[in-house]
Amino acid sequence: MVTKEKNIRLFGAPLAMRRKGAATDAVVLGEIMKKPGITVSEIAETFGWSNGKVDGSINRLCAEGKVSVKHYLQRGMLVKRVYPKEYHVKPGDIQVPEKMVNRSLWTDSAVVYALSRSTIGVAPEQVEEWDKKALFKDCARITRDKENIVVTMPERFCDFYQLENSDMSVSAIGNFILVTVESVIPVNLPSSYSEEENVAITRVSMMLKSEKTKS
Repeated sequence: MVTKEKNIRLFGAPLAMRRKGAATDAVVLGEIMKKPGITVSEIAETFGWSNGKVDGSINRLCAEGKVSVKHYLQRGMLVKRVYPKEYHVKPGDIQVPEKMVNRSLWTDSAVVYALSRSTIGVAPEQVEEWDKKALFKDCARITRDKENIVVTMPERFCDFYQLENSDMSVSAIGNFILVTVESVIPVNLPSSYSEEENVAITRVSMMLKSEKTKS
């Protein structure tokens, strides 16, 4: 009888772990679908989990073909961004949560201003103060998804700010949007590489050389 109970525990433990992992994966995948390009640390902070738990879930989702991963060197950190598998990254698209602004003011287009080398201003109509200080301005197309206003940057802005290799954070002042642009360095690493803090560029170079040697 003791032996039988012991066997039940032995066989039941892996099954329980798999179920728990599947539940975690479902939550993580849901967050990735809502916020394409979210990082491991951002997901961990949202749910109060460890980076290791989230990273393990993402690795499983990658193995199942449900998500894809891109690594970037940003402010001395190796950042791991995660996207739905079929998601096409559009560097010129800026997603603004609708709850940040008055939706009724944002129709089919917006005025975008190059306020500085690192700041873009977006407004539903012309802003006199920004007209005077901006390096240049243009019109941008607006579309919508379920939760966001999506502003598609004109090609001139994409080139000037190198948006393809940049990270953007969005804030709002009233119904004006400020986009802070920060340059990042894409790093071609296997999807299983974890996020790391205080990573020197020389270390990333060594990792890349190591991967080339293995291949």
